[in-house]
Amino acid sequence: MRSKPLRALLALTLSSGLATFAAAPVLAAAPEPAASAASAANAVRPEFATPFNAAQTAMKAGQGAEALAKLKEAEAVGNLSPFESYLVLRVRAPAEYAAGDMAGAERDFEGVVASPHLPAEDRPPILKALATIYYTDKQYDKAAATMQQFFAAGGQDQQLRELLPQTYYLSKKYPEAAKAFSEQIDAEVAAGRKPDEKTLRLLASAQSQGEDEAGYAKTIERLAVAYPKPDYWTDVIARATNNKLDDRTRIELYRVRSAALGQTPDRDRMNYAVTAARAGYPGEAKTVLEQGLAKNAFTGADAAEAKKLHDQVSKTAAQDKAQMAANETSAKSAKDGEALVSLGTSLSQDGQADKGLALIEQGIAKGNLKRPEEAKLHLGMAQWRAGKSDEALKTFQSVSGGGVVQSLAHVWALVVQSGAKPA
Repeated sequence: MRSKPLRALLALTLSSGLATFAAAPVLAAAPEPAASAASAANAVRPEFATPFNAAQTAMKAGQGAEALAKLKEAEAVGNLSPFESYLVLRVRAPAEYAAGDMAGAERDFEGVVASPHLPAEDRPPILKALATIYYTDKQYDKAAATMQQFFAAGGQDQQLRELLPQTYYLSKKYPEAAKAFSEQIDAEVAAGRKPDEKTLRLLASAQSQGEDEAGYAKTIERLAVAYPKPDYWTDVIARATNNKLDDRTRIELYRVRSAALGQTPDRDRMNYAVTAARAGYPGEAKTVLEQGLAKNAFTGADAAEAKKLHDQVSKTAAQDKAQMAANETSAKSAKDGEALVSLGTSLSQDGQADKGLALIEQGIAKGNLKRPEEAKLHLGMAQWRAGKSDEALKTFQSVSGGGVVQSLAHVWALVVQSGAKPA
């Protein structure tokens, strides 16, 4: 809750702008014919004007209790006109607000808002005060509706604008909250600013609570790109793969997860190495195991299994290295580009990014590929590893055909956009 001095200052602002009424009868002189009805409607009696003016003076001096006492004197005059009643509410509401009587202030501010005597230019600050009271009192439905009235009346307040979507959220109006959060984020982007992580998280939560799965997925992707954290990437990758992986594409899961997180998670190391070895990438398996063994990532039976597998893939990787020239010659003389793409992918994953990239490009150019979209996926990975992020992004975005390969390419595009670099 706001401090009392600040509340008193706002209360004074809200009560300002009222005229000081003469103690002499205001209807003594004949009004102009065209203004007769208006003048009569806004007339105050002298017996009312005296205590009312004293109440305003007390408010300006910060004497809320004295102001309330003088207003009681004004009300005691009796038979108040609609305009006199409005004047009482107009000063009593902020006086109660200053004194901390939120229930009384709420009731009387509602009366001020409903009064036809409230000038249009005074409507926004009154609505802001009422919205603040509702929000403080956790009446979020009323707070949100009043904030909308504030903006509709021409009110401009950045703090209130930022509070509106949160108010929708707290009132469990999740679609409205999501729309308001989205507008807030779009405004930040249009201004060239990075959206706030908290706002993106609130948007994601509103979309999830509102069962907007498509919207939620896009927001989690934005979070992963703008604020690359393991939790966001884990969610993004899980949604992209959705347990649709076979043995051939499972290795791609481990690759993209390692790239997104900046390292291979320890829980992945053994399965990653086994999958890589089975898929014909012994050098990649060797690297994954060596990194794990160096940091004691394997314990118990896993440690012995990791050491055994490491010995096996090391021998195979050494044999492949010894036969590299022959394998490359054979691949280049083949009728299709399959062997070139496979060999290039192996070299790229094994630390020879430039050479691997060149072979993959040659393989794709040769054509007759069984899985051309998968080849493009590997091309994008090789480009990224070679430091050609712009080219990699275009390649990943060009992968088509649907299915898990395109989903993985989409995640890779997000990884590139996040600014991640090869470990």
